[in-house]
Order: sequence, then structure tokens, then C-alpha cells
Amino acid sequence: MMHLPELIILDVGHGNSAILQDINAVTVIDCPPPSTLVDTLERLGIDTIDHILISHSDLDHAGGLPTLLDEITVRNVYINPDANNNSQSWVDIRIALELAEDRGTKVHTSLTSTSSKRIKSGQVEIEILAPSVGVALGGAGGPDLSRRKQSSNTMSVVIGLIHNSSRVILFPGDMSEHGLDNLVKKQQNIEAQILVFPHHGGGPGNKNGYEFAQKLCKLVNPDLVVFSLGRNHLFGPNHEENPRDDIMRGVVSALPSAHIMCTQLSGKCAAKEPISDFSHLTNLPARGFRSSSCC
Repeated sequence: MMHLPELIILDVGHGNSAILQDINAVTVIDCPPPSTLVDTLERLGIDTIDHILISHSDLDHAGGLPTLLDEITVRNVYINPDANNNSQSWVDIRIALELAEDRGTKVHTSLTSTSSKRIKSGQVEIEILAPSVGVALGGAGGPDLSRRKQSSNTMSVVIGLIHNSSRVILFPGDMSEHGLDNLVKKQQNIEAQILVFPHHGGGPGNKNGYEFAQKLCKLVNPDLVVFSLGRNHLFGPNHEENPRDDIMRGVVSALPSAHIMCTQLSGKCAAKEPISDFSHLTNLPARGFRSSSCC
């Protein structure tokens, strides 16, 4: 029987998803398509989720919600509105959440820094470091407090997990340069042992990627940096270029001794997929198995 908390960062291709569980609770952070998350929960024997936290409305972070809500009992979903998202997938997610609410799921439509440590997940404290209330009230498409136009990436929920009074990991979603700026205006300390790098190692907005990565890594000061990426992208052009060269230079410059891991083998590391039986990996589902892209 599990007693200590366990955190699993899934290989979902281009997207983000993690499962936090211990004897008292199960929490899922981000739910992308297709079925890797559901398959992993089934393999682990999990039939009830206490909390789902969605960083923002993009398909690669929230598009798996309709399937998950159909197949597994979910007690709480925390997700912010996005009036700027006109996609059919976002409409489908909203319909699925409304149907789930009719079946007993509580849908919380405000996930801001005021929620910090109010969401209980067993032995782990869940911090919501961003967005602040003032930023969230501007909404996607509206202005932030410095009159800069916000996007779903700018307003990504930044999640920290604390165990034994130490911040173990930071999930910044697809946080952009403006999101980082707003974060550090409100939070004096964002250090963590592990950083899941925002936006899968892609561009941070208008800012130079080197400067963004260097600043973020110096502030977080992690021992391990994780890039949740897909070698073969499904959600638009250029994702196969992640992590970008300027991002990697910034990470290595700021953290010369840190370990760097990717959920799939980046094309930057190997132009062709190596021949492997993947015996070095766990037996949990991984999207990279299908295309020999596991790292």
C-alpha cells in the first residue's frame, strides 16, 4: 500500500500531464488528449480523482477532459474561464464539464493565488502562485495590470507542490514573459527542486528565449529541468523544434550543474529515433512507445 506521495510526469507527447497520489488523495494536473492519462490511471487502479487542476484552456493541456470525465469519477475540477478561446474543443470541454457537474462533479471556475493551500491532496500542499486576482480579473484577451494584452499562456496557472515544508516541483503551464513578470511581482520566492519548463521549451512571447530561460532558471534554481514535449507534434507547426536552442542555452547558462530530462526524445538530441526495446523505462503507458520516440 502506498504511504509516501508519488508524482508521475506522463509522456503525453506535446502537452502536459502529471498524477499526484498517496494513500489519501489523487490529483491530476492538466489533461491533454489522447488516452495516455486515462490508460495510466487504469493501469494504476485509480477509479476516482479527488482534484483536477487545469493550467489553461489550450487543447494540449485541457483537451482530454471530456474523455476523462466520461470514464473516471472526478470529485473536483479547477479551471479558469477563457473568453478569448473560440475553438470547438473549448466548447466541447465546457459541455463535458456541465454534464459532469450534473453527475456530481464540483466545477470551480476560479483558480488564482487566493486558492493557494486550500486544495488538499493528502500529504502534499498545493500552491497556486499565479495568476493573482488582479491579473485574473483582466481575463484572456483583456489587459494585465501593466496594460499589456493577456493571453491564455500569459494567464497560465502556476502550481507548486510542497512536501515536508519544501517546494518539490513547479508547474508553470505555458507561462510567457509577461506571466513571469506578473508572477515575480507577487511571489518573492519561487524556488523548487524540479521545474517543468513552460511552453514545452518553445518561445516565451516577444522576449528573447535565452534571457527568459536564464531568468526563470535563476529564480527557480532547480536541480532538475523537465521538458514535456512530443517529438512528432500534433498541435501546430514547429513543435518538433522544442526545446529551442536559445532556451537551452539559457537553461545551461543559469544551471550548469542541473539535470535536464525530456518526456520524449527531442529531435535536437537525435535526428533519427534509435532502435530500442525501452527496457530502461517503467511499464506505464507512454505516448512515445507508439512512434519509438521515448527518451
